[in-house]
Amino acid sequence: MSLFFKNMFSVKMITLNAIVAALYAVITISIPILSYNFMQFRVAELLNLLVFFNPSYTIGLTIGCLLANLFSTAGIFDIVIGTLATFISCVLISVMNRTFNRSLFLNGLVPCLINAIAVPFIIYLASLGTADEFLLESGIFFIMAGWTFLGEFLAINVLGYMIFMILKKTYPHFFTLINNTQDLTKVKW
Repeated sequence: MSLFFKNMFSVKMITLNAIVAALYAVITISIPILSYNFMQFRVAELLNLLVFFNPSYTIGLTIGCLLANLFSTAGIFDIVIGTLATFISCVLISVMNRTFNRSLFLNGLVPCLINAIAVPFIIYLASLGTADEFLLESGIFFIMAGWTFLGEFLAINVLGYMIFMILKKTYPHFFTLINNTQDLTKVKW
């Protein structure tokens, strides 16, 4: 356990987490029409797959999400609940990966499911007392959940998965660069 914390707070991991946080925030903020709307497609969500290879990236992803959510139209609800959803997703990926499932694809479904619940709830809370409140109560919540799941799935399990597969085949040194803690021979790609 001591070695885990030593590696987690090494200069290299602090630097890598800062880079991941900045990447997540910049990518999300730079495409607001995709990142903060009803049909959400946050390209930066593909970075969640980094946690599969090293749980320390939970820190960078959570901070990056927090920074990105500061610009959300859903305000404090997205800042708190959205950031918490990212943190929970990362923790669940780490636990699932370490305990029973070494499949990159299946672990990628975790943030898809968590955000499919969290994002419509955030939008619902942000709409309370507005004209949109009625619309959300009449079943659109489940449509938003479906769209959110689809956007997450496309970002993580299609785009992200393809990028990590390409990196595995063409630039295997990438996994050393990101401080991979996995035995890649046991990963179910």
